[in-house]
Amino acid sequence: MNNYQFNEEKLEFTKVRPSIKTVLKRIFWVFLGSIGLALVYYLIFGMFILSPAERNLVRETELMQSEYERLSREMGNLNKVIEELEVRDRNIYGTVLHSTPLELTEEVDITHYRILVEDPSFALSYHADSVITGLERRAALVTRALYMAANQVYEQRDSLQYLPAAFPLREPPMEAMGATIGRRIHPFYKIPMEHTGMDFLERLGTDVLATADGRVANVFRSARGRGNVVEIEHPYRGYKTVYAHLSDIFVRKGQYVQRGMVIARIGSTGMSFMPHLHYEIQQNGEVRDPVHYYFMDVMPGEYRQIMLTAYNTGQSLD
Repeated sequence: MNNYQFNEEKLEFTKVRPSIKTVLKRIFWVFLGSIGLALVYYLIFGMFILSPAERNLVRETELMQSEYERLSREMGNLNKVIEELEVRDRNIYGTVLHSTPLELTEEVDITHYRILVEDPSFALSYHADSVITGLERRAALVTRALYMAANQVYEQRDSLQYLPAAFPLREPPMEAMGATIGRRIHPFYKIPMEHTGMDFLERLGTDVLATADGRVANVFRSARGRGNVVEIEHPYRGYKTVYAHLSDIFVRKGQYVQRGMVIARIGSTGMSFMPHLHYEIQQNGEVRDPVHYYFMDVMPGEYRQIMLTAYNTGQSLD
């Protein structure tokens, strides 16, 4: 800015031009202030704000540190494996080959190993190692298959509640198992006829259980044919279960039921030879053999016994 001074003689303000020294001094202070401000900015950005190149260097340093730690762990594991192999080598030499392992150096003499190869015990140990390797591979395949099966079950666990995979009775004894699907002798007509379900011979009034979650599709009460019947539809791959020759029925059409819920009691209604439960499994309208659907309640040995009983029973009860 220009400076003005009042002239008393002329009674007016006159412009006062700064001297060269004053101008130079001002320029010097401006220059010095700019340098100081630049230093302040440089310190702030250098301490708190990283440049792209510096950020890349930081990331590379972190990656190298992580990789170094991983390699260190792997080296530790390899050292443990080598130590275990050395112990195993000594055991094989001492137990099988009746010798001691040769220390490996640059001047190692392989004559020691040639002698061992000609030893009959070496062939035995080599064969044993091959068998163990094969078993390890098979174990890895089985582990992978089990892992995949577990994942599949985990993904479909919500749908399994709708799969009829249990007994329609509470812990039925093996003696209660009757004929399953197939050609069976009819108890009244005494001729082979197609049987579409499995019979359970139990005392009158035994509780009948729903084998999976679902909705009651139909409830029939009749003195003919299958007598009193309950049909349950399960919202999973078109499954439906049928319970026939019932006495008391505790559900109604449209009611939602859960696996293990008591839906009726065993009776001898309709064309029934004696008190029993006729149990059917249908999938998309086609009859399925109930024998293969009890896997939630039976072990493999029991499953085989149920199959033998069901298939070798030549006469149905309805």
